[in-house]
Amino acid sequence: MNKLSKLAILLALTTMGLTGCTNDSNKSDCSDGCKIFTTQPVNLKVACPAGAPAVSLFAHLGESNVEINAAENVQGYMTGTSDKDIVILPTNFGINAIVNKSVSFKIAATVTFGNFYLLSTGLDDNTVLDAGDKVLAFQQNGVGGKLFNYVYGDKELNVTYLADAASVKTAILTSDSSFDYEYALLAQPVVNAVLKNKTSYSLFANVQEDYKTKTGGKEITQASVFVKNSANKEQVNVFLQTIKNDVEQLMDDTQNIVDQTKNLEEELVSGKLNGTAQAIKGLLDNGNSLGIGYKEAFANKANIDAFVQTLGLGVTSEEIYYRA
Repeated sequence: MNKLSKLAILLALTTMGLTGCTNDSNKSDCSDGCKIFTTQPVNLKVACPAGAPAVSLFAHLGESNVEINAAENVQGYMTGTSDKDIVILPTNFGINAIVNKSVSFKIAATVTFGNFYLLSTGLDDNTVLDAGDKVLAFQQNGVGGKLFNYVYGDKELNVTYLADAASVKTAILTSDSSFDYEYALLAQPVVNAVLKNKTSYSLFANVQEDYKTKTGGKEITQASVFVKNSANKEQVNVFLQTIKNDVEQLMDDTQNIVDQTKNLEEELVSGKLNGTAQAIKGLLDNGNSLGIGYKEAFANKANIDAFVQTLGLGVTSEEIYYRA
């Protein structure tokens, strides 16, 4: 029996032994045939930015090995001296660190596939995104801004960039009659927060769909799991399989995110996910507008290459990919 087969059996047995044991996850009434959530604790040191990427770790938010922090803090862990075994970061940032800074990590999987949306403020008379339209966007030199420019840069728009999506949200919610932007680029779950407060606003474009159209069917590979080269490989394989199973169970039954976080303080959950568990469930139910998923990176290399090229990087080499 080969090493992977043994690992698969061990993982299956371990998971069976932990069925329903995390965060009081047994359903109180499964007479209707509902599925019981299964997972196991994370044994590696993991860091992840708050927001959509952290949804992949929803079943582990209360575990001491799992750090959910501001993106800039997590970026600081992707170094040779870092004590983190796993970091989840924007795909382009991680690949750039590996390729251009010789950081000893490899890309293992992608867990978010785009949560960018263009909102109409209701001020555009012809309701068409065209030359001269004023757009409020964010991260001119980051993923949001570069992606926006790639998809819509040929339209000769009048774009103003702020530091981040939160800044755009604040500008909108505190705006007065002088606010004359016709469109705004935002990311979920901030999109929903704005739409709830601004009844004249509406969802204008799904950037993921427009990107797919422009690239001939490619997908955004927004945030990925990066593995430190010195991390224990068997533990890494177990971790990756655990997260894959968690995400697949979540997408099969979005109630799991509520059940798996119900014993945690709501403020803690909201701080890590940028929204309550119930709000995140709603976004997942609404066409998975957070872009949550799980795909092994090497098998998805073509989409990763296409995405990072739109952000100014070259085609990746096979050597930077983690394989079990």
